[in-house]
Amino acid sequence: MTAKINERSKVAIITGANAGVGYGIAQHLLEEDCTITIIMACRNHTRASIARESLLAQFPGANIDIKLVDLGSAISVFDFCKAIIDSYSYIDYLFCNAGILSTSGIDWSNVVWQFLASPIGFLERSDATVQIVGEINADGMGNVFAANVFGHYIMARELETLLDKSAEGRVIWTSSLTAEKSCFDIEDWQGIKSLMPYESSKWACDLVALGSNSRYNNEKQDIVAFSTSPGVVASSIGNLPVWITKVRRLLHYAYRFFGITSQNITGYRGAIADAFVALQPLNTLNYLYRYTSLTSWRNVSYVEAKTIPDYDPIDAEKLLQHCELSYQTWKNKYAQSVEA
Repeated sequence: MTAKINERSKVAIITGANAGVGYGIAQHLLEEDCTITIIMACRNHTRASIARESLLAQFPGANIDIKLVDLGSAISVFDFCKAIIDSYSYIDYLFCNAGILSTSGIDWSNVVWQFLASPIGFLERSDATVQIVGEINADGMGNVFAANVFGHYIMARELETLLDKSAEGRVIWTSSLTAEKSCFDIEDWQGIKSLMPYESSKWACDLVALGSNSRYNNEKQDIVAFSTSPGVVASSIGNLPVWITKVRRLLHYAYRFFGITSQNITGYRGAIADAFVALQPLNTLNYLYRYTSLTSWRNVSYVEAKTIPDYDPIDAEKLLQHCELSYQTWKNKYAQSVEA
């Protein structure tokens, strides 16, 4: 799709839309509105095309566009945003969903102890996973932070004008049950030194989501940012062996049967909170909450809204200043590369 959209149908950008929660978001949106345009922002064209065909089989005639982007590369994100601006007149929803969990394996020596010490936390958190510490990407930024936070920050900033034009633009950041203040250090805002860079990045998503609303309000932009959590989804994030994912899935179902509501398991159920904050009237939502997808033992999915414990607006402002400075630096680099 290259032509500007003339009719006032909704337009949604979903990062990581080819699988998991991102794919589930697309399904929920198309179920509610068959005229919506879904922009699948994905890194791999083959996987995105397969996912698009699958969506079209379920929703014949749906408007589904593919735009390639590598969220870990600032230049790639700027290229993506330019393509969006050239093709669309407005954006209603930006789902900052894609993410990575960079691991080197399982800490088998602590698996049994962790399971016995906190059986629920064992499946809700990534404590048994050995995360890679000190990983830097080609841009010189913390690898997990760049993909999970900064790439989305660039996207949200570059597309502000289009989001504002929709009159009810919503930026929806996928956080996590694992996001806690204790995992984050503002002095190490990219999580490079952190033993849990994934959890650090997800707390950063909360800070950016809630903190951005102050600027949107001050600049009188018709944009609102929200934080969501998909609960626990049995995805392939972390690049762990397939057999581990299959065993975990069985445990997830057992946990759900015994009433642990965080066990959504499928991306479709995990996406219900994202769809909820996108589709509900703004006057019924509170951007200071994190909206979480949950599923009962009867397989009924629902959304729970709660304030985020220990949210610190001062840390949020500091993080936004760091992100903005980096954004402006890369924006200048991108402009120079285009002129060259």
